[in-house]
Amino acid sequence: MINQTPWLGHFAVFANKRFQFAVTAQGKITLIPIGDNDKPVANSLEIPVEISVEEIRPDGKITVKKLQPKTLESAQPANRKFENAVLRGKVTGEASFELTLEQARGVISLGGRLLDPGTLTKNPLRFSILIKFPSAYRSDNRRDKREQKAFEKKTGDDRLDLTWIDGKRKKQSFAEKVDASSKALGGPGIAAAEVEISSYKGRKFEFIASRNSTLALANEKGPLHEGFEIRWLPDPAKDPQGKARLSLEVR
Repeated sequence: MINQTPWLGHFAVFANKRFQFAVTAQGKITLIPIGDNDKPVANSLEIPVEISVEEIRPDGKITVKKLQPKTLESAQPANRKFENAVLRGKVTGEASFELTLEQARGVISLGGRLLDPGTLTKNPLRFSILIKFPSAYRSDNRRDKREQKAFEKKTGDDRLDLTWIDGKRKKQSFAEKVDASSKALGGPGIAAAEVEISSYKGRKFEFIASRNSTLALANEKGPLHEGFEIRWLPDPAKDPQGKARLSLEVR
C-alpha cells in the first residue's frame, strides 16, 4: 500500500484536475469528482465503484458475494500515478476473480473475469462492476412552492443520455419517477451512458461498455436524483479472457 499522505492505505491512485480515482488496499474503489477549487465537490457525492461476483439463482434473483479483502494480491507495486494494474482476489464461497485497471490520458478502463467458482458450482456466476451514484440533493429543502421552484430550476439541466447497443439513443429526466431497470429505459442493452448533475459543479461523466459487454441501470423507482446504479456486465461466453472493458471519463 501507499505510505504517503494523502493516500495512506491505498493501492492505486490517479488524480487530475477533474477527478480522483482511488483504490484502497482493501479493494474499496472510489470516484471522486473535483470542483473548480481543486477540492472534492462534496464527501457525500463521492461515487463508489464496487467489484462484484454475482450468483444467478433459477428464479432469476441475484445474490452478490462479499469480497474478501485479505485475499487481494497483485504483482504490481502500489502506485500514486498508475497506468495499469491487475488485482486478484476471492469472494465468499472461495470464487476467485481478476480485476484489470488501466489509465491512459485520464480515461480509466476496468475489466475483469471469474477465474474459479470455488464451492459455488450450483448456479451460474458472473463478474460485474457496480457504479453507485448517491442521492444528489439530499440537503436541499423543498417544503414550499418557492423552494420547490428553486429546486426545479437548479436541476432543470440534469440529464442521463443513453446509447443502446443497437445505436438508438434515449434521454431520461432526473425529475420524474422511473424504473431504471425497465426495458423502456434499458432497451436491448446499454452501450454508453452520459451523466450530468448540477450538484457535481459542472462535471460530466461518461461510461462506455466495449464489445462483449453492456451496461444496465437500477434504482428504487423514484427520480434519478435520489440515486441510481450503473452495472457493467461482460459476457463470459464471448469474452472468456476478460478483454472487455468499462471505460469511464470525467470532463
